[in-house]
Amino acid sequence: MAEPVVRLHQLLIQRHEPELVVGRADRVWEENADTVAGKIYGPHFEELARQWCFEHAEPESLGGRPSWVRPTEIACREHRRGHELDLVVAQSPAFGTDRIIAIGEAKGTLTPVGLPQLERLEHLRGLLPSARVGALLKLLLFARSGFTDDLRREAERRGDVELVDLHRMYRGT
Repeated sequence: MAEPVVRLHQLLIQRHEPELVVGRADRVWEENADTVAGKIYGPHFEELARQWCFEHAEPESLGGRPSWVRPTEIACREHRRGHELDLVVAQSPAFGTDRIIAIGEAKGTLTPVGLPQLERLEHLRGLLPSARVGALLKLLLFARSGFTDDLRREAERRGDVELVDLHRMYRGT
């Protein structure tokens, strides 16, 4: 718990101490809500999503039982840089190499997750080494603030997309 407190101090309190001292906390908080969401809530939410995959998700949600879940960065020639991936879910068979069964993105932002995040995951799926990818790679989207209607409709018509909101994360399926 100390790490988020230290981050809050560095991001908000230390930088805005004079304003806080004179009673402008409401304004400081309002102007920095996105920073707090991205730098404090975001990393914590990503870790909760990884824990959910490993400890609570049903095999149908992930395309199998996970052996490990971790973040990674994937190189991309098209964009000439690496892309961060919040979740890579893999199975480790007794005899053989690890097989990636799902990849995912966790957004702890105040805005709902939409189709652009799904399109990004589809792009990243194309960058994975095909020899290590399972037959039906699941695309997982986690959202603190829910999902747009167009993304919900798209996910309903597909078998490879799982949407996980706070209610589902805390229900455990």
